Amino acid sequence: MKKQSIYFLVIIILLVQTSCQQNNEEEDFFNNQITLLENNPRLYLSKIDSTQVTNLNNSKEATHFLLVSLANYYVNNYYPPKEVLQKSIHIFTKKKLIQQQLESLLFLAKTYKKEKNLKMEVQAIEKAIDIASQIEDKEWLCCLYGYLGDMYIRKYNMLKFIKYQTLANQCIEDIAFRDMDISTQVQTAKSFLYIGNHKKSYELLNLIESSIDKNNIYYNEIKCLQGITLFKTKQWALCIEKLQEAIILSQTDDFLFVCHSILTYCYYSINDLANANKHRKLAIEYDTDSETNFAEIEFYKLCAEFARENNYIDNQIDCLYKAIERYEILLRNLNGSSLDEAIQAYTHFCDKKNYEKKLSTYKYAALSSLFIASIGLLIYINKKRKQAYQIVALHQQIETLEGLNNIKDEAKMFILRDFEIAKQIAMLRYTQKEQSAKFIKELNRFNITQNNSLLTTQWDNFYKHIDLSFDNFYTLLKDNFSDLNEKELQLCCMMVAGFKTEEIAAIWMQSIFSVHKYKTNIRKKLKTPEGANIIAFLRSAPPFQ
Repeated sequence: MKKQSIYFLVIIILLVQTSCQQNNEEEDFFNNQITLLENNPRLYLSKIDSTQVTNLNNSKEATHFLLVSLANYYVNNYYPPKEVLQKSIHIFTKKKLIQQQLESLLFLAKTYKKEKNLKMEVQAIEKAIDIASQIEDKEWLCCLYGYLGDMYIRKYNMLKFIKYQTLANQCIEDIAFRDMDISTQVQTAKSFLYIGNHKKSYELLNLIESSIDKNNIYYNEIKCLQGITLFKTKQWALCIEKLQEAIILSQTDDFLFVCHSILTYCYYSINDLANANKHRKLAIEYDTDSETNFAEIEFYKLCAEFARENNYIDNQIDCLYKAIERYEILLRNLNGSSLDEAIQAYTHFCDKKNYEKKLSTYKYAALSSLFIASIGLLIYINKKRKQAYQIVALHQQIETLEGLNNIKDEAKMFILRDFEIAKQIAMLRYTQKEQSAKFIKELNRFNITQNNSLLTTQWDNFYKHIDLSFDNFYTLLKDNFSDLNEKELQLCCMMVAGFKTEEIAAIWMQSIFSVHKYKTNIRKKLKTPEGANIIAFLRSAPPFQ
C-alpha cells in the first residue's frame, strides 16, 4: 500500500512537471511570435494562415487567433469580436498561459476603449494588473500603469496621471534600459517627456530608433514622440521633418490629428501659411473623436488666430465656437470622475467577489468540518463497537478457559486417582502376590487393572497424563535434558507424580536398590550433589520456571 502511494505521488509530480514544461514551451513560442509580429506585422501576416477562426477549442487555436488579430490590428487597425477574444482569455486562464492572458486583456481594453466603454476598459486593465502583480512581471506592470495614466490624462486628472506614471516608473527603476523590451523603452522615453526632460527623452527615442527598422509597430510612435519633443523645444524644422515621416506611415485618425495639428503650429511659427492652412484642414478632417483634450483646444485657438490674421472672420468664429465646445466638454469631464467611478466599481466588484469567495470558503470549511466530524463519530462508534465485541469475545474466551481449566482440574483429579490406584495395585502385586490374588481377580472383573496404563507398557499415554497434570513436565524434561535415557525419564515422571521408591520398584518389577541406582545416575547427569532432591532441582532449572 505504501509503495502504491509513493508511485501515485511520483506520477502526479511527473504530470505536473510535464504540464508546467508544456506551458513554458507554449509561452516561449508565443513570446517569439510576438517579437516577430512587432518587428514586421505585414511580413508576419504574409507567412501564416491569416484566416480567422471564431470557434476556439484549445490553447493552440486561441493563440493563433490572438496573433492574427494583433497583426491585423497593427496593419489595418482591426478589432476582433469581443466574444471570441473573451473566449480566448478564458482558455488562456484555464491553461495558466500568463503572457497570452496579459496580451489578450490589453487588447480587450483597447477594444472597449474604441467602444467608449470606460467601465469594461478599466476592468480589463485592472484584471491584467492583478495577474502581472502575482507573477511580479515589472515590465507588464509598467505598461499597464502607464495605460491607466494615459486614461486619466484623457480625463484631465493630472494628479491621478502623476500617481500612475510614478507607479509605472517605480516598476522599472531596477531594470537597465538596454534590458527592457521596446514597449517599455518607449514608455520610459514618454515619462521623461511628461516631466519636461525633453533632452533625455529625445536621446532615448533616438537610441530606440537606431535599434529597429521602419516596419516595427513602434516606429511611427517614436517618430511622433520625437516630433513632440522637438516641438516642445521649438525646433520647428526638425519637428516638421519627424512628423512628416510619421504621417506617411500612420493610419489612425487620432494619431493623424495630433501630427497635423502640430505641423499646423510649426508652419505657422515659420510663416509658411500655405502649409499651415493645408495641415489645419487635414487636422480638422481627422478630428473625428467626440472626446477632447488640451491639444484640440489649443489647436482650435491657433486656427482662430490664423483666421483672424488672414481676415477669415467666419472661419475665426467657427474655430472659437469649436474651442468653446471643447472647453465645455472638458469642464463636464474635469477630474476624471467617471473614470474614478469605473475604478471604484471594479474595486467594489473585486471586493464583492472576494467576499463571496471567502463566504464560499467558510461554507466549504463548515461542511468539511461537519463531514470530518461525522466520519470521526462513525469511526468512534465503530471503534467502540469493536471494543464491545472484543470485550464480549474476551469474556467468552475467559469462560472457555475457565471451563477448560475446570476440565483440566477434573482430568488431573481422575489421573491422580488413577495414580493412587496404580500404586496400590503395584504394591499389592509386589508384596502380597499370593494373598492378594483374590483381590486382583475382583479388580480385573471390574476392568480396573486391564485399562490402567501404569500397569502395562503404555508409557506414551502415561507421559501425556504427566504433561497434562504437571505443566508439560515430560516434554520439557525430554527437550532440555537429552542425556537422560528412557528409564530415567520414567523415574523422573513417576517421582514428580508422587510415587515412592518402593512403588516405583513395584511398577518396574525391580528391586528398590535398582531404583536408587537410577536416581544416582540421574544426579550425576544433572550434576547435583549426592542425596539431592531431584524433582526440587529440576523445578528450579530455567526450563521449568
